[in-house]
Amino acid sequence: MNGRRGDFWHSLRLRLLITIFLAWMIPTLILSRFIGTLLPGLRRATEDSLLSGAEFAWSETVRNLDALISLSRGATYDQELWTAWDQWSRGNSGDTEFVRLSRTYLERKYGREPLILCAVYVPDGAEPLFLSPRAQADRATVYQESVHASLLPERERMDTRCAFLQAADRIYLARNLYSTSMQRYGLLVLEVDSRGLFAPLEQVADRWSAAQQIRLDDIGAGLIDWDALQDGLSETDQAEISYVRRSAGRDWSLSWHLAIPGERINGQARQFRRIFQLLNLFLFAAMGLIALYTYRRFARPVSILVNAAHQVEEGALGTVVPMQGKDELGTLGRAFSAMSTRIKELVDRTYKEEIALRDAQIQALQSRINPHFINNALEDINWQARMDGSQTVSRMVEALSVLLNATMAHRDQRTVPLREELAVVDAYFFFIQERFGDKLTWSRQVDESLLDCDLPLLTLQPVLENAVEHGIAPAGGGEISISIRRDGDRMRIEIRNTGRPLSPEDADRMQEALAGTLEGRHVGLSNIAGRLRLIYHGEAELSAAPDGRGTLVQMSIPLGKEGRP
Repeated sequence: MNGRRGDFWHSLRLRLLITIFLAWMIPTLILSRFIGTLLPGLRRATEDSLLSGAEFAWSETVRNLDALISLSRGATYDQELWTAWDQWSRGNSGDTEFVRLSRTYLERKYGREPLILCAVYVPDGAEPLFLSPRAQADRATVYQESVHASLLPERERMDTRCAFLQAADRIYLARNLYSTSMQRYGLLVLEVDSRGLFAPLEQVADRWSAAQQIRLDDIGAGLIDWDALQDGLSETDQAEISYVRRSAGRDWSLSWHLAIPGERINGQARQFRRIFQLLNLFLFAAMGLIALYTYRRFARPVSILVNAAHQVEEGALGTVVPMQGKDELGTLGRAFSAMSTRIKELVDRTYKEEIALRDAQIQALQSRINPHFINNALEDINWQARMDGSQTVSRMVEALSVLLNATMAHRDQRTVPLREELAVVDAYFFFIQERFGDKLTWSRQVDESLLDCDLPLLTLQPVLENAVEHGIAPAGGGEISISIRRDGDRMRIEIRNTGRPLSPEDADRMQEALAGTLEGRHVGLSNIAGRLRLIYHGEAELSAAPDGRGTLVQMSIPLGKEGRP
């Protein structure tokens, strides 16, 4: 036990634990210090953002007010209304002309101003006359019926100044009109678009989710004690941040109060603090995982194992690592070496067994066709020997020699050149021609550039035999045509016979033979299909189906380098 304790105090595990603890503690202390200085700065940045946006909105609103005052003052400076009124009051122009000139001026001056909803001109005279642009007639009517009477007491107090007032939930700017000789000749009233006027302030309030109060002159005073409010940014007891801005010009005074929820100012700091806490927990968990990972896989032994694993992955089976220590890493190294060696042995043995099995299957498939064909060939020789003499028998024996040579001499070969396979075809057709005579005709078209290209042994003859036995013989004769051509990097073979058409049952049995699931009939097609699958690993194609002129068998065999499969 004491030895084990001594080993622990000098072991790599303890050093790793100390290193990992420091790796967690030092960043945590640094982050804590960083957060302590960051949070006040974050609040100041938030406040600066609020103040910057509020100041900009305030300046835009003041600019709108000054623009309204300037527009109202322009009627006095232009003197167009004064000139029209003076001519009218002297009787030098009629009522119609006066109204036309006044409305034209109002439309030109105020008809396209976005902050003015309506302009009303009330000239001094015996009878009140309310003039406005024709498009603003409805709003002028509201002013005439609901507002004008309440404005008259204010008119005397305004003198040359202007005044804002609210009536019928609308805001109006009123100004007495004077000539250059200070003779008052009328009243100009502008209905103000309050939404457009205070839009910059509304945007700030919406952005900060704040409640706001706006006072323009005596409009919107509400229940707020404005005198008790402190200008600028201040924090109240109701967990709110208060912002107050006031300003006054010659013709107006404006006050603005924002009540901002404290969470909008302090929320980012609180959120950042929560993120830091989660980050700290994450670092703690990450350090724990790193400790576990580093404990199991560390430094140079890990690098050696990784490199060896990459070598095995790239195919260097049997790679061993020089790790013979008595600790866990040494055990792991020995186990890896033993595993790599064992995998190499298993792969080598499996590969050799697979090759041997594949060759055995190919040889077995090739050998199945020999007795079947030899039996038919010998029957033909026997039949011909009874019918006539030795010359024909000699030629048939010669052809039989070619056929036997194709099956016996190439027993250890899976493929032969197309030239040799065509020789087998010629020998086979000699027998069949003797059997059917003029009732059987055959032709072939071969691309001579393919004569030295390889294809599986006895690929064409079984197809021809199948065509004779199941097509030509039942029909009593017919035609067989062979076409062999190059199709890109493949050899395409087509064998057509015009014998008895395939019945639906025969077509089904032929498809089963091609799939390797039928024994007995169509053994030639089944044999070829099996060998093509084994030799070309599924890249060769074989199909058989009726067409308009008989039965068509098609093969497509891939060509390798220099035109060889």
